[in-house]
Amino acid sequence: MRFLVPLVAALVPLLITPGLLSYFDVTPKIVILLFGVALISLYPRENSRNIRALLATTAGRWFAALLAVTWAAFALAASFSRYDKVSVHGGTWRRLGMLTETGLLLFVLTAAAWMAADRNNVRTLLRWCTASGGLGAVYGIFQYFGWDPLLPAKAYQVGEGAFTIVRSPGTLGHADYFAAWLVAIVPLALTLDQIEGVRWRKTIARAVAVLAIAAIVLSGTRSAILGLAIGAIAFAVLRRSRIRIRVIAFGLALAAAFALFFFSPLGVKLRARLYWSLDDPRGGARLLLWRDSLRMAGSRPWAGFGPETFSYEFPRFESLELARAYPDFYHESPHNIFLDALTGEGLLGLLALLGLCGLALWAIPRTPASLSAGFVAALACLQFNVFVLATALYFYLLLALLAVTTLREAPVQGSAARWSRWLWPLGWIAGLVLAVFALQLVAADRYLQLAQRAVAAGNVEQAAQAYRAYLQWNVKGAGADLDYSRAMEQLAIRTPLFATRLAARQQALEAGARATSTADDRQNAWYNLAMLFAAENDTASVERSLRNAIAWAPNWFKPHWTLAQLLEITGRHQEALAEAAAAVERDGGHDPEVTETLRKLQQKQAPR
Repeated sequence: MRFLVPLVAALVPLLITPGLLSYFDVTPKIVILLFGVALISLYPRENSRNIRALLATTAGRWFAALLAVTWAAFALAASFSRYDKVSVHGGTWRRLGMLTETGLLLFVLTAAAWMAADRNNVRTLLRWCTASGGLGAVYGIFQYFGWDPLLPAKAYQVGEGAFTIVRSPGTLGHADYFAAWLVAIVPLALTLDQIEGVRWRKTIARAVAVLAIAAIVLSGTRSAILGLAIGAIAFAVLRRSRIRIRVIAFGLALAAAFALFFFSPLGVKLRARLYWSLDDPRGGARLLLWRDSLRMAGSRPWAGFGPETFSYEFPRFESLELARAYPDFYHESPHNIFLDALTGEGLLGLLALLGLCGLALWAIPRTPASLSAGFVAALACLQFNVFVLATALYFYLLLALLAVTTLREAPVQGSAARWSRWLWPLGWIAGLVLAVFALQLVAADRYLQLAQRAVAAGNVEQAAQAYRAYLQWNVKGAGADLDYSRAMEQLAIRTPLFATRLAARQQALEAGARATSTADDRQNAWYNLAMLFAAENDTASVERSLRNAIAWAPNWFKPHWTLAQLLEITGRHQEALAEAAAAVERDGGHDPEVTETLRKLQQKQAPR
């Protein structure tokens, strides 16, 4: 237990396995967390003693109770979800379903109890988290400069020439998640600096805080930069200390150094990011997305739609205004942690999250200013983001630290035997379930990676064999059928061999049909199936698939546009005209070819 808790906390955000697993930035993080929880469950006597220490105080009891309410909200929402298997196992993009959430909350509870039982453990956790943040920040900085031994730099670069921007994903798969994690690292490092007694350790902690801030700025993540600014203001208010000349001088030196870097050749990608940000001051689709998400939540406020089901349900609530502004955009989440809780787990989930934040606000006057300001910074950042495993873990750890540091040292009374008697079987059962789930995830992901390699090599038979193994291991609910179908169709198009083309098309069609019940974005799955049927000249199936795509996403322009062309070919001109008009209305003028289709149809109708 002494090293298990901090080791898991340090490894979860860092661990990626490109080349070994398909979802290399998601699956290994979940696996390390769930196996960590399973191993922690092997210490029932120590866990019971630690939990008794946590529950010995009011703040500890509130924290544990709110974690329990959070889990109950997940469980209830999953049980009432239309896609219960997805809500339990999680979608493919972050796998944050009820099982993963259970492991996360159990880990946070045991970590908080571990720190409450021995306050020296706070320093241990801070050291490991700070070390993890330092390594992650250095890697993100290297990515900005194009030095990446693990991932292809082109994967996170956008634009060309002087307008190329870099969104360093670090080890979290996306710059937004990476920067949000680093926002939590900064206060952890600064808190460690305050409690360390050795000068070189204090220096390292400060250096990590500076590196994390630099990595956030270089990632170009506006929400994280805003969070840092708000956190800095909160820190200054909470410290209530005079601004010293030395501090002003240090700040001016940093500003001057940043200005020199920004206007130097090394800052060209950062300047491009600033240009892009000024061109989009509203933060993309977020304002309209939030409004439509609230409308969605209002249709099912009590139980929510279920964890991980936003991408399934939201297209039916997407407004025409949002569709016109971003006509071919996929919204996997509401990009706000409170809206994510409300749409997924309903009012109970939202109240649980608000309760945890309220507990943190109550603890602010009783805790170090760096931790309190860090919570404010993280909360501000996450108003423009949603939880993935690493960001959720560190947000909850911040809350745990706020709760634990308010506790006074209180000896644990009595024996832990009574607690361990029932913690032992419960811990073993929970650990076993989570470990089996983790094994399924990693085995399925490995076979999926092998299938993708075989597709890239043009070996249809080997790919099909590996994919069948993936289907056997993959948990029920969401799956990779849509991506596999598209990859096989691309192989069929590029191969010169007739037998390979035939086998690849068959694989693409079979996976495409399954994708209509396994894809996170069902409208795309139906549209993909329509294109596959079009290659087979199956007109009736193409029309049926397009109409299903429209049913899943009524305001997506593409199936309307494609259906208009199909209807015109089959001699139904008036229906084609109506669908073409619907496509133009939803496209918002972004694609000239859509408007051109309507113009041609109108010309045919006009009297000569």
